[in-house]
Amino acid sequence: MKTTLDLPDDLMREAKIRAAREGKKLKDIVEHALRIGFNTPAPAIKALPSFIKVSPEGFPYVECGPTAPASKMTTEQLIQMEQDIILAEDLQRAGITL
Repeated sequence: MKTTLDLPDDLMREAKIRAAREGKKLKDIVEHALRIGFNTPAPAIKALPSFIKVSPEGFPYVECGPTAPASKMTTEQLIQMEQDIILAEDLQRAGITL
């Protein structure tokens, strides 16, 4: 399967050098590195709080009860709330107060 990855320049340079030294194709070097990485046990992940669930695809989400305020909000309201929070965090990191 073909795919496109955005990798750091220094990592690609190292992979290309290794491929050349070993007389192999770059794709074979990258495949080997991925297989080694996936066969290495992942670091332990601390338990998630009980209100955070994980979808079958592996994405975390917050499960709201039927009376939670978010259950009565529209998608547009939820998106706007998220954008407001992100903007506030960005401004705080930049040292800007409103």
